[in-house]
Amino acid sequence: MGEGGFRIDPEWYWSRDRADAEWDAVWTRTWHMGPREEDLPEEGDLFLHSLGPESLIFARGRDGSVRGFYNVCRHRGNRLLLGADGPAFARNFTCAFHGWVYDLDGKLGHVPYRERFDPAKIDDAACTSLRGFRTESFAGWIWFTLDEDAVPLREFLGPVAEWLEPYHMERATIVDYKTFEFACNWKTTFDAFNESYHFQSLHPEILAWGNEDAPIGLLGIHSFMYNEYGSPSTLYPEHDKLNPALEALLQASGIDPATFEGKASDVRRAVQQAKRGQQDSSVFPYASLSDGQLSDAYHFMLFPSLHFNLFPEFYVAMRYRLHPDGDPEKMYFDFIMCAPLQEGETVPPYEHRVVRGGEQEVGDVLEWGARSHPVVNQVLGQDVDLVEHVQKGMRSRGFDAPILSSDERRLEHFHRNVDALINGASLKDLIAANPVEDKPTTGGKVKE
Repeated sequence: MGEGGFRIDPEWYWSRDRADAEWDAVWTRTWHMGPREEDLPEEGDLFLHSLGPESLIFARGRDGSVRGFYNVCRHRGNRLLLGADGPAFARNFTCAFHGWVYDLDGKLGHVPYRERFDPAKIDDAACTSLRGFRTESFAGWIWFTLDEDAVPLREFLGPVAEWLEPYHMERATIVDYKTFEFACNWKTTFDAFNESYHFQSLHPEILAWGNEDAPIGLLGIHSFMYNEYGSPSTLYPEHDKLNPALEALLQASGIDPATFEGKASDVRRAVQQAKRGQQDSSVFPYASLSDGQLSDAYHFMLFPSLHFNLFPEFYVAMRYRLHPDGDPEKMYFDFIMCAPLQEGETVPPYEHRVVRGGEQEVGDVLEWGARSHPVVNQVLGQDVDLVEHVQKGMRSRGFDAPILSSDERRLEHFHRNVDALINGASLKDLIAANPVEDKPTTGGKVKE
């Protein structure tokens, strides 16, 4: 139970009626992150992306813009692109069933035996052109909405855009992109990555080098938290002696642990100073970031389907998608690693694949190369190993509703907004009604 008696109903995690309501009121009315700009560099480059029951095409046209089209022929409903999600190339769209051909701008071109159709219909572009959806660009990504009347993307992003811009995410390159298929509702996994209350029990190794008591801020319909990295948690017993994790952080910043004269609690500030000293010559966005952002992990929730976990040297996009087969107890979890490349550095093209959760260790699936980070084996795997068990527990007669702490208020904030849309609120009104907090809180108190 949350503030004001708001209750997160466990049925929301498995009810098909609730899933249908979410599709109609949330998924089709908000903005979502699609492919990266770099995936469509030239005319004719395409990207196929599934979102629940819909298959969507992103196409780079002759004028250089990226357009979005539903992946369906207007003649009889056949899918135009029949491959898996991911990049493709075509000079036009040709339906394999009856040979209708569409240009990259979605206009109908060739029709076999055109004279056999009613001219009033076959020559009407509104009737025969591919049905499209709106796209805009931000942070190097193509964003989309299925609602023609949705607010513009920047209005939707609101203050979160100002927080993201100093990271210069548009300069990054995709290092790896993998999708995990879980037997749980999309919100079950989303909730797991929307709080850090679980760190002390599920990820105790983090306490040696990071703060589990994450300050939280609400940014309209979006939110953020950040974990201070580089000093032991107050729950960790040793605050003077360096440990291997802190030594690794020093080394990564160009500091020799053997000559470091500070205590364990001094590492965070030393890392910040080292990166600040490199800012004029670094490809990383040190110059535009605050001292805290130089060392800490900033975690942003972009309503309703995305998390960004940001570090100066790389970031991870965690994208949540409804499963194409419509089962509310199945979902896709996209895990995308992006990083700016240093001079002379290259990374192999990523190989996207869908992996059934639990079939392989997470660290064996993700291919981060030089950017491997403790989060791969120590954190991510521990989280996703539990989501299917949480899903089963949601159906138990022994569970009434979540009981949330102040550390979990992002969950209530998120579910309140989902519920408001389902109960008739407009997206524009929802944006206006949600607070923008000037200062984050930690443990229910304002973080100074």
